[in-house]
Amino acid sequence: MDATEDVKRDLLHVFRIYKAPTLSLHVGPLETHIRGYKTLWKDALQPAIDALVDEGLMERHGSKIALTEQGKHAVFASK
Repeated sequence: MDATEDVKRDLLHVFRIYKAPTLSLHVGPLETHIRGYKTLWKDALQPAIDALVDEGLMERHGSKIALTEQGKHAVFASK
């Protein structure tokens, strides 16, 4: 599994932990979480978000990322 796939899985996990449909990349729990990423994961962050957007699970709202209805179902329905 490459870093992009790891980051995608981690981002969905953060949404699941905080039970939040929208998180900011620059403020709050997601920003604090990604601050701990190693360089490899930091470099994979934007491609991972792009991939999740392409898959229809997320959408961008400026500096925030939000789960789509499909994303909410996928994240909150699974363990």
